[in-house]
Amino acid sequence: MSQINIILIRHGEASASWGDDPDPGLSQLGENQAIELINNNELLFLENYHFISSPKSRALMTAAPLAKKYNKDVEINAVFSEIPSNGIDPKDKKDWLTKIIKMDLINLPNEVNNWRSELTKQILSIERDTIIFSHFMVINALIAEFTNNQNLLCFYPDYTSITKIIVNNNKVKEFYIGGERKTPINL
Repeated sequence: MSQINIILIRHGEASASWGDDPDPGLSQLGENQAIELINNNELLFLENYHFISSPKSRALMTAAPLAKKYNKDVEINAVFSEIPSNGIDPKDKKDWLTKIIKMDLINLPNEVNNWRSELTKQILSIERDTIIFSHFMVINALIAEFTNNQNLLCFYPDYTSITKIIVNNNKVKEFYIGGERKTPINL
């Protein structure tokens, strides 16, 4: 199998926090960030790329300008959605996530570890160049896996940042992290 290029793009700035709205769209700034992706030099040649997005509104809205530019349909794949937090009261999500990101991977709830495994499986099974519009913790979970980090949180991808993964023979050959910014997690 030949080399597969995978581009992960974190969604633009959301219009509400994760703890306040389970599916916010983009803020005005987030919409502008999504539009700016059209002119990003790292995203100039996506004609042969497959487009995938989390089902969350902010990811789909971030994908829309590039999808329109390249006349692409966007496949929705729930695996690339937010870290699963089923049963967590919205008012408790910030504390829950703060605790989760500090835990050793081995101690994570089964639901979160199953999500991590499925993310990795999906990435390694991609068979053509692909761009994926997703979320902060999805990108962290994947990079933590590829670097053998013992925690979920290993870096701070900025809004609309680009992380590239190169897969060869169903194994990660290399990856590049871009747009890191030390900011609080938007809960």
